[in-house]
Amino acid sequence: MCILEYRDLKCSTPTNTTRGGPDRAECQLILKEEELESGRPVPKGIGCWKEDHEGVEREYCDLVCPNAHTVFISYIDQGHRACFNYVTYQIEKRAEEQYLWRSGKCLNSTVNYRIGCKFDNPFGTQFKSDNEILARLRARARRV
Repeated sequence: MCILEYRDLKCSTPTNTTRGGPDRAECQLILKEEELESGRPVPKGIGCWKEDHEGVEREYCDLVCPNAHTVFISYIDQGHRACFNYVTYQIEKRAEEQYLWRSGKCLNSTVNYRIGCKFDNPFGTQFKSDNEILARLRARARRV
């Protein structure tokens, strides 16, 4: 059995700049069981953090797809050329977790990603409620 869920990661600058402006974008994760539903938004800023990668700043955001056997970007909505796959954004797996990182001018750009997560078991068996998901994201922010 393969269960497919979606996540939207919406990153926006205060002025919704799409060309890598002066302001840093803040991201918000939206949990979705179906691709086209409105979903359940996580509070802005929860689940994202900064790291240095070989001298380049990256911002990582947890996609909340633990134990997914496949995670993919199904759609990216952008009106600029600041976000390039494999160069300024990409999905990265660490242990059984999946993250999307952004870097360079993509950090200062409004961009929306739709992420697909394929699970062998229903996602709801891993978390009893959205409050458990939020607690996990907040705990991660304290560790980083």
